Amino acid sequence: MAELMQALRGIRREAIARLLLAEILRLAEREGILEQMRKHSPFSSERLGEALRAELGYRLAAGNRWRMMSVLLDLLSECGWLRQENGMWLWNRESMRTIPASSIPTIDDEAAQAATDAQYLFFRECLEFVPAYLRGGGPSVLFDEKHIMAWERFLGCTEFRICRSLLLELMGIESYPSFRLLDLCHGPGWGLEAALSRSPAIQITALDFTDAFSHKARERADCVQTRNRRMGYPVSPIIWIGPDRWKGFGDSLPFPDASFEAVLFSCGDPYVPQSQRGTVYREIGRVLAPEGKLGILTRCHPDTAARHVPSFWLRISALAHDFAESVCQGWEGFSDAEENIRVFSDVGFEGGVASLGGMNFLESSLWVLKKRRYHG
Repeated sequence: MAELMQALRGIRREAIARLLLAEILRLAEREGILEQMRKHSPFSSERLGEALRAELGYRLAAGNRWRMMSVLLDLLSECGWLRQENGMWLWNRESMRTIPASSIPTIDDEAAQAATDAQYLFFRECLEFVPAYLRGGGPSVLFDEKHIMAWERFLGCTEFRICRSLLLELMGIESYPSFRLLDLCHGPGWGLEAALSRSPAIQITALDFTDAFSHKARERADCVQTRNRRMGYPVSPIIWIGPDRWKGFGDSLPFPDASFEAVLFSCGDPYVPQSQRGTVYREIGRVLAPEGKLGILTRCHPDTAARHVPSFWLRISALAHDFAESVCQGWEGFSDAEENIRVFSDVGFEGGVASLGGMNFLESSLWVLKKRRYHG
């Protein structure tokens, strides 16, 4: 674990967050969003929405577009350019004319390397679609054949790969005598690769609502299993299940009760519809054996008290990420940590890593939950 934590600290998170923040600010300035905020300050959220519809042609009532504006308000507030008083937003006077120069990173070695990060490049591509999307265009990044490589690079970025390995270690998957794992929404197969590399004899069921990633995921899993065979490890065949048996969140998982000792859910939580979160996690709990583990890789919406997400640049990362990925098909956004705790507890989960602070750590990016033996 120490090596993984050291590798995670080596990622240029602040530089990536600064670059992405600068991109969003430039976009908001070009679009005239910041000008509307400056012009109407102090303003209510409703008044801003009216101005953006009238002046910029935004169609904020449809889909998650108004939520995008709420996230942008939170981002500007986090940076100190907006503040909220008595339900009204005020633009700080020192920010009335231009974007603060401090928001734009200097061109140094760290910034240059961060600019090549797969996560940053994915978000920058997403931001190109934001103007059309806010004016009513459809989602621009889909879960289909056309966008396979975009998801491949993004979901396989260095930060996510390290976090998956750390999550699997925290789940303690090697400690199970008979280990059955469900990789929920397997995508391009990065989670499969991490699990098979850590536990060659693992019995994996790989599930997704689309066949778009099936070839890439099978190829990645086959590569690891071939290596494991050559090293003399026992290898179990992977069970693949696609949209013919599971249509996505809200559909029952096609397994009997207590089918798995663990479920890996990597980067899929923000796509669970808010109205269905309880139903979806109750269904995950149903297919887990008592005291089985659920590992979730996500981010959380920064809490006002900075108790769950205290670090400034991780708060900026979460908000900027939320805003950018909103143009992707099915994006619902990051949930509040307290709401997560309530939902998980209500459906029968408890913290599985008490020594690391209960249900979650890494500022609510990794969640390790255990199904309660008795729940009723």
